[in-house]
Amino acid sequence: MKLIFKLLTTLRRAPLAALLLITSLSPLESVLAEDKPIVQDGWVTVTPPEFQGAINNPLKGFRDYKKNGYGLVERQYIKWSDIEVSADDSVERIIAHTNKITSTKGKRFEELNVKLVPRVYLDWNGEAGSAKDPQQHWPADMQTFDYDSPAFQARLAALVAKLGQAWDNDPRIFAVQMGLIGHFGEHHNPAPTADQRQRLAEAFQAAFKHKPVLVRHTDPEFMQAGFGIYYDTFAFIDREPEAGSQDQFPWQATHVYPDLWKRGPIEGEVEYNWQQKKDSAKPKQTFGRTPDETMKEPAYRRYMIDKIRRYHASYLGWINNYDDSNRDVLAGAAELQKAFGYRFVLDSVSYPPTAKPDGKLTVKLAVRNTGSAPFYLDWPVAVALLDPETKKPVWSAPLSGVDLRKWLPGEDWDSAAFAYRSAAKQNISSGTATLPSGLKAGRYILALAILDRQGGMMPSARFATENYFRGGWHPFGFIGIGQAPDDAALTNITFDSPAFDDSLSYKVPEKLLAVKMPSIPAVKAVAQWTPDPKQELINPWRYWTLDAATKTVEKQTRMDGPVKDPTGGQVIRITGDFGDRTRLDYTFGKDYKLNKGRYRFTCRVRGTPGLTAEFEMGDGWHGMTQETQIPLTTEWREHVIEFEVKSMFKNEPTLRFKLPKNAKGTFDLTDARLKRVE
Repeated sequence: MKLIFKLLTTLRRAPLAALLLITSLSPLESVLAEDKPIVQDGWVTVTPPEFQGAINNPLKGFRDYKKNGYGLVERQYIKWSDIEVSADDSVERIIAHTNKITSTKGKRFEELNVKLVPRVYLDWNGEAGSAKDPQQHWPADMQTFDYDSPAFQARLAALVAKLGQAWDNDPRIFAVQMGLIGHFGEHHNPAPTADQRQRLAEAFQAAFKHKPVLVRHTDPEFMQAGFGIYYDTFAFIDREPEAGSQDQFPWQATHVYPDLWKRGPIEGEVEYNWQQKKDSAKPKQTFGRTPDETMKEPAYRRYMIDKIRRYHASYLGWINNYDDSNRDVLAGAAELQKAFGYRFVLDSVSYPPTAKPDGKLTVKLAVRNTGSAPFYLDWPVAVALLDPETKKPVWSAPLSGVDLRKWLPGEDWDSAAFAYRSAAKQNISSGTATLPSGLKAGRYILALAILDRQGGMMPSARFATENYFRGGWHPFGFIGIGQAPDDAALTNITFDSPAFDDSLSYKVPEKLLAVKMPSIPAVKAVAQWTPDPKQELINPWRYWTLDAATKTVEKQTRMDGPVKDPTGGQVIRITGDFGDRTRLDYTFGKDYKLNKGRYRFTCRVRGTPGLTAEFEMGDGWHGMTQETQIPLTTEWREHVIEFEVKSMFKNEPTLRFKLPKNAKGTFDLTDARLKRVE
């Protein structure tokens, strides 16, 4: 009767996903301890049964909190102007904003065991937007669209340092997406230059000692720094090897950086818009058109799990928009949850049958990571002595000598066999802790837990074993203090399911929670540039975008121009191997259209003598005007080009330089101006 009551209690408080699991097992299999430990040569060895279901563990899975499903990671976009209004602003504004955004569905993240992955950005989509719906979020003392000036580089480094002060020791933060540059903070339009990437790598390494840093692309500076990836077109078939672009993450992870997942998390989002709109997506051959389709259709699930396994993904977004009230959808989500991130299976746990107060307690673990990714944070595995009646710790301590970050999954995924060619290895770990001198003699339950180091050393992540007590501890057998117990086996003790445990939480230091939004500091706002067709239509602060045809051509910024314009003589340099189609573009933004009429474009250019560039006015990728040849010379030379816009733009107005084909050299541009000719 006691066992039946225990099961009914579990059923009443379990979410739907847990009910799906519990009802698929018999009551005795799910809640009753049956395995007998082996006592030999002074050691008690327990071989606990693996918990076969999915576990709603932190730092992995679906990138959204689901009350009735899987998901304990949240990604938040953060506007730069929301956390810093001027250069003199304090780090308290970042902390106060973090306090504001770390709640969901009426509860704080720490109450729900949810972690945050923030991304700071400046430019949402390249457009100015409106007063009610701005798309740019630059502090008032910065020039909008200025990614290139020395002042911006200094400001960038200063902000990253502040982010580190605010977030590196904040237990609510799991990892930090670099963001900052380009549309959506995705490192395109513009992409960070090589110099900028090196500066960013050094700044983030200095600022974040305890949190993984994630970047959008596998740029060499970021890979050398050991950063992870946020890949925002995950599993899209048109970008998969071998036909996919060699610049994209799938090809790079396959052929250039096959071990990058060992150093930083792999995450991103699944592009369902493309699944619905692009023929090349092949939805019926891949993973369907919606998250629910992905979960419900076995072939779609298999395709997605194949990619999760291949690229060692820890968690994904967009796919999290599944219906957690649908039993079939939840059952499919559970299969993906098991594949995501880490999954620690305990093959055995060994400990001495007795120990002495003030003595050393040693615990030996044999563990396999049957998931897809490592555990990236330095969280300890702890041992506890539980009261046999209350099941609560009388004493607990981290095990020194156990590093769960070293428990790696399998490698070299074989899609046909649907298994890693190199299966997950069994890790033998031995850890010790010192018992307190005042510990009372008697019989205790030896238990293990994975603690949140920054979150108050609270139990958090769970092992994939049926030996579990609600509250985060995994019991394995009796141990005696002072004398050995008559029997080490946990006879007639019922276990809880580790799948979902809403009692788990972590602590945020009161000094962080107490930080309030500071007053606005004095701001020396800069005069923002505005277009005037009669005077000037090119924003001197706005970036020029390099569309590179090779890996060895790069954009640089110099300050040695012959004309001291508002930027101080800024020069855009493109140097290296131009390949067959390298271009330099200036875009006006999708919300700005040039009217019909005649225009005069003026610029100063220099470069490798003997080479010739071409200039055109484009409507997006399509040329609208005849190409004008620009011969390159050692000295600066001014060029004046007049053209006529005969029709309205359908896409984004673009000034474009086509650089010399199949040549190596340098192209310098400065003092670019455009106005309408009456």
